[in-house]
Amino acid sequence: SHTGNGVYGAMWAAALIAAAFTAPTVRHAVDEALAVIPASSRLARTVRRVVSLHDTRMSWEDTLTTVAEETTGMGWIHTVPNAAVLTAGLLYGDGDFTRTITLTVRGGLDTDSNGATAGSVVGVFGGAAAIADQWKTPLEDTVRSAVFGFDGVRISELAERTLRLAEAPPA
Repeated sequence: SHTGNGVYGAMWAAALIAAAFTAPTVRHAVDEALAVIPASSRLARTVRRVVSLHDTRMSWEDTLTTVAEETTGMGWIHTVPNAAVLTAGLLYGDGDFTRTITLTVRGGLDTDSNGATAGSVVGVFGGAAAIADQWKTPLEDTVRSAVFGFDGVRISELAERTLRLAEAPPA
């Protein structure tokens, strides 16, 4: 998972979240993120496959079943089937935060990573106001982290810091 498609998966996920800041739709963000990985890679082919199944109006369940059959033997932690679950959750969630998160996690496999990535993407599109209180209130505006210096930091503080960095003139 740390070579080839594993590396492409990290590149694709980072590009997907970044694209969410400027793309008009989740679908556009998925398409834009594909530009950073080799088009012939198994990861790119699988993401495009999920997109094509979604375009045919296949149900979410049938889409996941189809792709699971096509990625048999890769294991629950492999990048390719997880990207398929993530892509399906994003497309079938259609920009709704709760629907996207629940579909993505229901898809199985690496549920915490997939759910977090889906939440990051769809959260960018709708902003904090589009995230229901059921997701925010229990967090008490606080991050729990093993990253030195960040355990107990306020989520709002991190958001403000990120915004300041985004708005800062280039160095």
